[in-house]
Amino acid sequence: MEVIRKFIDANALMSIMALPEAFRNRKLEIIVLPTDEDTPVQQKADVEDVVQSLVGAIPYTGLTLSELRDERLGRYEAAN
Repeated sequence: MEVIRKFIDANALMSIMALPEAFRNRKLEIIVLPTDEDTPVQQKADVEDVVQSLVGAIPYTGLTLSELRDERLGRYEAAN
């Protein structure tokens, strides 16, 4: 079994994953091991497929982007 062992600054890792505050400004040891599961890794979706899956998901209102922004801001300001 292949294993990777690295020492890394915790602050760099905190931007990737949540860590306890006690780890801040410390060196951490990272050990990477493969799992025993034979679950297949999901391949990246094709951009065209993703775009096509979104077509029609949001109804077309005919408003410009700035009109939509103003309408949403007005709606959210009223909620405060």
